[in-house]
Amino acid sequence: MYSIKFYILGYNTNMRTILVTSIYIVVTLLLTSSVTAAKLRVRKTGGGSRAGISYSSARLSRTTNSIIATLQNLHNVKKISYKLSYVANGIPQGAMGSIPVNGQETDSRDLYFGTCSRGVCTPHYNITNASLVVTAQLTSGGTNTKRYRIKI
Repeated sequence: MYSIKFYILGYNTNMRTILVTSIYIVVTLLLTSSVTAAKLRVRKTGGGSRAGISYSSARLSRTTNSIIATLQNLHNVKKISYKLSYVANGIPQGAMGSIPVNGQETDSRDLYFGTCSRGVCTPHYNITNASLVVTAQLTSGGTNTKRYRIKI
């Protein structure tokens, strides 16, 4: 059997050495290069927001085909705004609004997955990519934003 010799950069090597070295380099590159995604951070802007205070919570209500957003700790909040977005049957849909806070400590909203007109509501089906963003504008000038990913 014949051995094929290569002269790379003045070194006398054979095909097996080149193949083993190439495999080693490729495997090393594949194992050491990893991609990780950072956790989505929601930043609070200044103005006296205290850590650990939640201004909203959300839960899915399958019986009413809606998201129930509960707003709490409103004594330091001037206004709450929300944005519900989702895809229904491949068509982007959503609802948005704001709630002025007039001294109440809690409030809630029922955000329907569908459309309503003149008292008749039509539900949306095949809902995907649902998310809710609730932003609290504080009386101190700061804001607090909370995002919810809704699995239906």
